[in-house]
Amino acid sequence: MRKSDKKLEREIIRELTRVCEAAKFDHEGFIWLTHEVDYQRFPQSLKITLVFNEEVSEDVLLAEFRALIPKVQSALQPVIGVRLPASQIEACLEYTLQ
Repeated sequence: MRKSDKKLEREIIRELTRVCEAAKFDHEGFIWLTHEVDYQRFPQSLKITLVFNEEVSEDVLLAEFRALIPKVQSALQPVIGVRLPASQIEACLEYTLQ
């Protein structure tokens, strides 16, 4: 990883952490988020995953996911220089073993 990639990674993490911490309080069922990226194919390779509690209903998950997409896009746009396409943001449920 180049020095410039490391700097960009830190900025992405900083902004996603800010979104994550706010979303925990503002969005029902939201737990955390993560990202993955291949800097050789950046920004097309950047993927954001929003993780929701398994107990949240599908309707709530979809509504909260739709509300979070523009927040993620707005937070990352100044960092990555473009608006991240919604297709690069996904949601999933976190399941716990009983």
